[in-house]
Amino acid sequence: MDIGGSATTNPKGGNDINVNAMAKVGNEGLGAAAGVFASGNNKHGPVTTGAFGEISSNGHGLTVQHANTHGISKSTSENLRINAFKSDNHSVDLNAFHGRTQMQNGLKFDSVGANAAWSHANGHSASLGVAQIPKFDIKTVNANATANLWTSPNQASSLNLNAFGSQHTSGPFRGQKDFGGGLGFTHKF
Repeated sequence: MDIGGSATTNPKGGNDINVNAMAKVGNEGLGAAAGVFASGNNKHGPVTTGAFGEISSNGHGLTVQHANTHGISKSTSENLRINAFKSDNHSVDLNAFHGRTQMQNGLKFDSVGANAAWSHANGHSASLGVAQIPKFDIKTVNANATANLWTSPNQASSLNLNAFGSQHTSGPFRGQKDFGGGLGFTHKF
């Protein structure tokens, strides 16, 4: 069982905290995983909890997740991952996703998107993607990056520098930008 989490300073206040637990069976050739998670900010905003399951084979995978943002919404999403390149140090994945959200007030909508994600064996990663909510003509471009600053000799603990940015390119939030970053500490039990 893998148990981990991170706390990242949020420029809008407080810390964004993520905690997860996951169990895996099988190997890289064919495997499955299931887990639970919780995330939120210790100063403001609701907490999101959920569960997920994944089937994977040789770097490709299909994940289904259900999340509940308490008092706001419930959502179910599917993510298809295709591993486009893998070496001893580098991996490039192409992801496509679809989600269905139901707000507490009964409003329902779908979201779709895709991204390309690069990761390095030393814990560095970056991604660039686009997400869309067709019902409201909202399209957002986003980028994320993580740089591993320290990893313990037994690989159980790590300290990472995180950064993200997004911009709405259409819809009622057109032109709105959001940028941030922080430090995250992870420990696997």
